[in-house]
Amino acid sequence: MAIVTTVGGSTTNSYITVAEYSAYADNFGWNIGGDTSNHEDQLRRAAVYINRVYNFVGDAQYQTQAMAWPRLTTLLVDGWPIDPDTVPQDIKDAQAELAFLVHGGTDLMATVTGGATRRTKSKAGVVETETEYASFRETPRFVAVEGLLSPYVVFGGSQIKVLRG
Repeated sequence: MAIVTTVGGSTTNSYITVAEYSAYADNFGWNIGGDTSNHEDQLRRAAVYINRVYNFVGDAQYQTQAMAWPRLTTLLVDGWPIDPDTVPQDIKDAQAELAFLVHGGTDLMATVTGGATRRTKSKAGVVETETEYASFRETPRFVAVEGLLSPYVVFGGSQIKVLRG
C-alpha cells in the first residue's frame, strides 16, 4: 500500500512522504538504506502509534479525516496559532523519529506484561534469587518524540504547563 499524505484526507496513512523521511534521516546522519517499501511500512507504523497513543488538543479539522491531524484549536505554540489546514512540523518530525526506531527494530506496539522491577536480590551461597515488581507497568518512553509532541498534547488530570518569566 502506498503512502498517502493528503492533509485531512480520508485515506491518509502518513504525515510525511518517504522523501521527507529520507531527508530527515540524512540530516541526522542516520543510514536507513534505500528500500522504499520498508520505509513506507516504518512510516505507517509510526503514524499509527502517534494517532493511538497521544491525546492531542482541539478537535479534528474534518469529519472524515483518517489521522489525528489537522486540528482545530486555539492553542498557541511559541506564541503562534496552529494553522487548521496543516500538520505542524513537530508532528512530522516525531513521525520520522518513530519510523527510525521501527527501522532499528523497536516494536512500538509491544505488549507490556509485567510491572516495573522495584527490587532484585541475589544470593551466592545456597542459590537464591528474588525479584519484586511494582504494581504499575513500565512502558517504553521515546523522549525525543515526547519533546516534539508535548506542545500539542492534552495533559491528563489537573496538570498544567507552567511557564516562568
